[in-house]
Amino acid sequence: MTKGGSIILRIYFSLVAFVTLMILIFSVSDLINIVLKTYVFTAADRPSYVSYCDLSTQTQAQCDTQKKNDEESSMAVKQQDAVRDIALLLVASPLFWLHFRVVYRDLMGDKEDEKKEKKA
Repeated sequence: MTKGGSIILRIYFSLVAFVTLMILIFSVSDLINIVLKTYVFTAADRPSYVSYCDLSTQTQAQCDTQKKNDEESSMAVKQQDAVRDIALLLVASPLFWLHFRVVYRDLMGDKEDEKKEKKA
């Protein structure tokens, strides 16, 4: 920003940098969560809902089909979450970089101005 820039612009750039940083943190942590549940702690990757099969009203083939559908549904939800997190990373990363760069340059410019004023 230019010297004597508007306080509103400083607040805007700071808030956007903060919000995009939070988006980055949450999406990376969610991706790490997905990877850990998938490859390291596989017991933690069980579906949050359990469907029971009543063999008195359903055949074993129907129960197996239901179990397969539940597993596929769980995998689809996990993949949707991963796609959302990657999209958030792709969108928030450049926005954070651009806005943080402006905030950082403005901050460094203010410090240089203070040093010049102390010398004078």
